[in-house]
Amino acid sequence: MRTALAPDGPFGRFAERLLVLELPDLPTDRLRTTVAFVCRRAQQVPGPLRLGVTTLAVGTGVAERFVDPDRIVGFLRVTELPLVGELARMVRSLAFAFVWETWPDTSPSGAPGTVTA
Repeated sequence: MRTALAPDGPFGRFAERLLVLELPDLPTDRLRTTVAFVCRRAQQVPGPLRLGVTTLAVGTGVAERFVDPDRIVGFLRVTELPLVGELARMVRSLAFAFVWETWPDTSPSGAPGTVTA
Protein backbone atom coordinates (compact mmCIF):
# COMPACT_ATOMS: atom_id res chain seq x y z
CA MET A 1 0.00 0.00 0.00
CA ARG A 2 1.42 3.34 -1.04
CA THR A 3 1.05 6.17 1.44
CA ALA A 4 2.08 9.81 1.50
CA LEU A 5 4.92 8.95 3.89
CA ALA A 6 6.33 6.03 1.87
CA PRO A 7 9.67 6.29 0.05
CA ASP A 8 7.82 6.40 -3.29
CA GLY A 9 5.22 8.86 -1.97
CA PRO A 10 5.45 12.63 -1.84
CA PHE A 11 7.32 12.66 1.48
CA GLY A 12 9.93 10.21 0.18
CA ARG A 13 10.35 12.14 -3.07
CA PHE A 14 10.76 15.37 -1.10
CA ALA A 15 13.28 13.75 1.25
CA GLU A 16 15.29 12.37 -1.66
CA ARG A 17 15.43 15.70 -3.50
CA LEU A 18 16.38 17.53 -0.32
CA LEU A 19 19.15 15.07 0.51
CA VAL A 20 20.56 15.22 -3.01
CA LEU A 21 21.03 18.96 -2.42
CA GLU A 22 22.23 18.68 1.17
CA LEU A 23 24.49 15.63 0.71
CA PRO A 24 25.41 15.74 -2.98
CA ASP A 25 28.14 13.09 -2.72
CA LEU A 26 26.03 10.50 -0.86
CA PRO A 27 26.10 7.33 -2.99
CA THR A 28 22.77 6.23 -4.46
CA ASP A 29 22.52 3.08 -2.35
CA ARG A 30 23.09 5.08 0.85
CA LEU A 31 20.64 7.73 -0.31
CA ARG A 32 17.92 5.13 -0.83
CA THR A 33 18.64 3.52 2.54
CA THR A 34 18.55 6.91 4.24
CA VAL A 35 15.29 7.93 2.57
CA ALA A 36 13.71 4.62 3.59
CA PHE A 37 14.82 5.22 7.19
CA VAL A 38 13.46 8.77 7.23
CA CYS A 39 10.13 7.54 5.85
CA ARG A 40 9.89 4.73 8.42
CA ARG A 41 10.55 7.18 11.24
CA ALA A 42 7.99 9.66 9.86
CA GLN A 43 5.42 6.87 9.88
CA GLN A 44 6.19 6.19 13.55
CA VAL A 45 5.70 9.69 14.96
CA PRO A 46 2.68 10.24 17.25
CA GLY A 47 -0.72 10.67 15.61
CA PRO A 48 -1.12 14.49 15.66
CA LEU A 49 2.41 15.05 14.39
CA ARG A 50 2.01 12.32 11.77
CA LEU A 51 -1.18 14.04 10.58
CA GLY A 52 0.74 17.30 10.16
CA VAL A 53 3.64 15.64 8.32
CA THR A 54 1.20 13.74 6.10
CA THR A 55 -0.71 16.93 5.31
CA LEU A 56 2.50 18.73 4.34
CA ALA A 57 3.64 15.74 2.27
CA VAL A 58 0.33 15.58 0.42
CA GLY A 59 0.59 19.34 -0.16
CA THR A 60 4.03 18.91 -1.72
CA GLY A 61 2.68 16.09 -3.87
CA VAL A 62 -0.17 18.26 -5.15
CA ALA A 63 2.16 21.20 -5.72
CA GLU A 64 4.48 18.94 -7.77
CA ARG A 65 1.74 18.70 -10.38
CA PHE A 66 1.81 22.44 -10.98
CA VAL A 67 5.29 23.61 -9.99
CA ASP A 68 8.74 22.19 -10.66
CA PRO A 69 9.53 19.86 -7.71
CA ASP A 70 12.99 21.40 -7.38
CA ARG A 71 11.39 24.81 -6.76
CA ILE A 72 9.21 23.30 -4.05
CA VAL A 73 12.22 21.73 -2.35
CA GLY A 74 14.16 24.98 -2.70
CA PHE A 75 11.36 26.91 -1.02
CA LEU A 76 10.82 24.39 1.79
CA ARG A 77 14.56 24.14 2.32
CA VAL A 78 14.87 27.78 3.36
CA THR A 79 11.42 28.91 4.49
CA GLU A 80 10.87 30.03 8.04
CA LEU A 81 7.10 29.72 7.83
CA PRO A 82 5.75 28.11 10.98
CA LEU A 83 5.10 24.37 10.58
CA VAL A 84 5.88 24.38 6.84
CA GLY A 85 9.58 24.95 7.46
CA GLU A 86 9.66 22.03 9.85
CA LEU A 87 9.35 19.45 7.06
CA ALA A 88 12.87 20.06 5.75
CA ARG A 89 14.27 20.32 9.27
CA MET A 90 12.69 16.99 10.20
CA VAL A 91 14.15 15.26 7.13
CA ARG A 92 17.57 16.79 7.77
CA SER A 93 17.71 15.85 11.44
CA LEU A 94 16.62 12.25 10.85
CA ALA A 95 18.79 11.77 7.76
CA PHE A 96 21.95 13.37 9.11
CA ALA A 97 21.77 11.41 12.35
CA PHE A 98 21.19 8.19 10.41
CA VAL A 99 24.00 8.81 7.92
CA TRP A 100 26.65 9.61 10.53
CA GLU A 101 25.52 6.86 12.91
CA THR A 102 25.48 4.26 10.14
CA TRP A 103 28.55 5.43 8.23
CA PRO A 104 30.60 7.51 10.70
CA ASP A 105 33.39 8.20 8.23
CA THR A 106 31.04 10.04 5.83
CA SER A 107 32.27 13.46 4.72
CA PRO A 108 30.14 16.59 5.23
CA SER A 109 29.07 16.35 1.58
CA GLY A 110 27.99 12.72 1.98
CA ALA A 111 31.00 11.11 0.33
CA PRO A 112 32.08 7.81 1.85
CA GLY A 113 35.28 8.20 3.82
CA THR A 114 38.00 5.74 4.47
CA VAL A 115 38.47 4.31 7.90
CA THR A 116 41.95 4.90 9.21
CA ALA A 117 43.32 2.82 12.01
